[in-house]
Amino acid sequence: MTSRNFKIGCSGYYYAAWKNSFYPAGLPASKWLTHYSTIFNTVELNGTFYRTPKLADLKKYANQTPDGFVFSVKMNRYITHIMRLKQAREKISEFHDLVEEGLRQKLHNLLFQLPPSFQYTNENLENLLNSINPHERNVIEFRHPSWWNEAVFLTLKANNYTFCNTDYPGLAHSFTITSKNFYARMHGVPELFKSPYNGEELSQFARAIPACSTAYIYFNNTYYDAAYRNAQELMQLV
Repeated sequence: MTSRNFKIGCSGYYYAAWKNSFYPAGLPASKWLTHYSTIFNTVELNGTFYRTPKLADLKKYANQTPDGFVFSVKMNRYITHIMRLKQAREKISEFHDLVEEGLRQKLHNLLFQLPPSFQYTNENLENLLNSINPHERNVIEFRHPSWWNEAVFLTLKANNYTFCNTDYPGLAHSFTITSKNFYARMHGVPELFKSPYNGEELSQFARAIPACSTAYIYFNNTYYDAAYRNAQELMQLV
């Protein structure tokens, strides 16, 4: 395996189902992120998708985690699902400035999760290019299979966006890398958000990770306990 820098964790950390299993009995929820950061070196903040985060909360997250811990932050759904990236550059800039001020050097990626109804068209691709700055920290997650084509991959690579490799029911499961970084979200297949990955699946996944500067891998099968267990298992493999 040629990649040496792995950031492995879960999509979110605040799950009541993890209480008394991943989180020790009696540990208050205010200490959950601190505990999480003793085991994993990254987390994907999903709550930002539903509501704009408060600066004070972002600063608290940064202060509760050790040096070397990093965050990937999901772009607010108003930008990706309502505006659908149309003339969204200003809104994206405002969101980026907010999370960067709060998380400082611990902010590593912005994740743009686009809706399944957002199909590949020249117009949609142009909206993406016009609204999102070309940088490997900007990660693009498509949910419609029409985006899995060579023209899209070449365009993302030419503009230095990071393609999000998505293990998701009904989508292609083959790894693509369009920047110096590798990014993957493991959502659970066949049962979305629930299905665990077995040892052989994780071993195959680990062997298939392409050469890159940093591999960011997040498990989103968080409904029960699969996400944190799978993340720990993958850490042992790499």
